[in-house]
Amino acid sequence: MEPLPPEDAALLPGDLPAPLPLEAPPEGELAEVARFTGRMTSPLPGLTWIEGRIVAGEASRRVGRLLLEGPAAEVLSQAATLAETLPLLPARASLDELALALAEGRAPRPRRAGPAALGQARTVEEALRAAIGHLLEVLLAESAHCTLEAGPRGVHQSRVALRRLRSLLKIFRPVVDGPEWRDWDARLKEAAAVLGGARDWDVFLGGLGEAAFQALDRDPRLKRMLAAAGRERALAYEQVATLLEGPLFRGAIWSGVALLALRPVAAPDAPLRPFAAEVLRKRWKRLRRAGARMEELDAEALHEMRLDAKRLRYAAEPFATLWPGKAPRRFNRRLAGLQEALGLANDAVVARDLAGRLEGKGAGGFALGAVSGFAAGRAEGSRLAALEAWGRLRKASRFWTASENECE
Repeated sequence: MEPLPPEDAALLPGDLPAPLPLEAPPEGELAEVARFTGRMTSPLPGLTWIEGRIVAGEASRRVGRLLLEGPAAEVLSQAATLAETLPLLPARASLDELALALAEGRAPRPRRAGPAALGQARTVEEALRAAIGHLLEVLLAESAHCTLEAGPRGVHQSRVALRRLRSLLKIFRPVVDGPEWRDWDARLKEAAAVLGGARDWDVFLGGLGEAAFQALDRDPRLKRMLAAAGRERALAYEQVATLLEGPLFRGAIWSGVALLALRPVAAPDAPLRPFAAEVLRKRWKRLRRAGARMEELDAEALHEMRLDAKRLRYAAEPFATLWPGKAPRRFNRRLAGLQEALGLANDAVVARDLAGRLEGKGAGGFALGAVSGFAAGRAEGSRLAALEAWGRLRKASRFWTASENECE
């Protein structure tokens, strides 16, 4: 049997909530533009294997689906067991969508709940399920593009999805704190660390390292340093490939699906808006405390402030839809500006560390000194930009407060 391409090999459980539905071969209106040829077998009760090819005009695509049906707890347990040894994940797009995309000559669109689903939630449980479901869909879609050939987007977006999932667990900790959730968080953290290694080299090569190279008239000594950095990035991407092809990543996905489908939260009827307001109040208080001393903060403290800004943003963006008016959008724009400025300062610190790792691997003293000096200048400029961004953010209304126009 011809091996299936990794992007088309999928395990799809039945009896699960959207956005992970049971799938079937294309039929109905799609039969006019595409057809499915292949076989469907049921070797065991509740288990169906679909294998074949979708054909649309001159184009074709090989596909496979393993469908499991039954009570959700049994299905998910069986799926997790199979995924320990087989490269099986929830399907990123339905077979109908694969057929339509093939006929239209475009990439398949994943079935995503979208961030708007969280804004429609009225209870803590609804919000948690909507957010986890959306981010799992994003992770499945973007992780398929985590290769050097595809460019840096896949690694970046996959890492962001993992970090946002971990942030969700902290946001909702009062209602999801338990051993299963902590185990899932540990898996997400380990996966994010591997992606982070590749992301750091992407930023270095596409940012400060390249900028220093151009600023110094493409000096050959910096060219050798960039070549060495490229080799390190290639090694980091090999680690990413090992992660995505291995049981850790598959286990993290299926653990998330199981928690989404099976684990009730402690307070399913708790109203969402008061919960969100309290989360935002605490995170703003922490950021404001750092901002009050911003001019005297060293690089390490600025890094902590950047993390505080990120934590607030990860909560403020999804919860913003719970409040009307322009205030939430204005606040989030200014918060994003602060995080970006602080991020540039942090990138400069990371760049110096990465350059140091290249010593003896193709980078000499001149190149290391040049990058360190360039990074120091970039960090100081970013600090000034961050101070200005903080001043603008302080003037923005805290949209989660009782008074929409309240400022401090």
